[in-house]
Amino acid sequence: MAVDKRQLVLETALKLFSENGFHATGIDKVQAESKVSKTTMYKYFKSKDDLILEVLKFRDEQFDAWISERIDFHCENTFADEPVAKLFALFEALHEWFNCPNFCGCNFINACAEFNDQNHPVHKLSTEHKLNFAGFIKDVLDESGFKAEEDFALQICILIEGAIVFAHTACQKQSAKVGQKMLRVLLENQRQSA
Repeated sequence: MAVDKRQLVLETALKLFSENGFHATGIDKVQAESKVSKTTMYKYFKSKDDLILEVLKFRDEQFDAWISERIDFHCENTFADEPVAKLFALFEALHEWFNCPNFCGCNFINACAEFNDQNHPVHKLSTEHKLNFAGFIKDVLDESGFKAEEDFALQICILIEGAIVFAHTACQKQSAKVGQKMLRVLLENQRQSA
């Protein structure tokens, strides 16, 4: 069976960028680790920025598929009786992610930190990923019939993003569990004010 060289480069680059950072990882390192020729490398990726953008798109698809599967699993097995089960299940999935041996934080947060010009394509793509995630949170609230203030989905996103950053920067692997408790308080406060 033939190896998909483009896929191999994406997987290798994702690993290296996650572990070492975008700027610190040279395209030559990605090429050497993935064992492809320079010709092959540049056939698929015109520049390092192009490679980074494609890696982030790949990560977006990969992470969305994984988080959806884990949310479904936890909804069925742990939170079936919760009105916003997907939100509680999301925090369980985050807890799993934070406790993976290869957890290196969020590629999109890391990308925004390294490419801090908001007009840079890498920053824009990372922002789009985060806004899409905020849309997912809003959809979960809407689907559950949970009536809340306009910015309530944003409050939950900030809780999630804070848990991700704290799990990574301070090695607080229980951040998602703490966030889950805070989510329960936020939901209760919203119910009381409705």
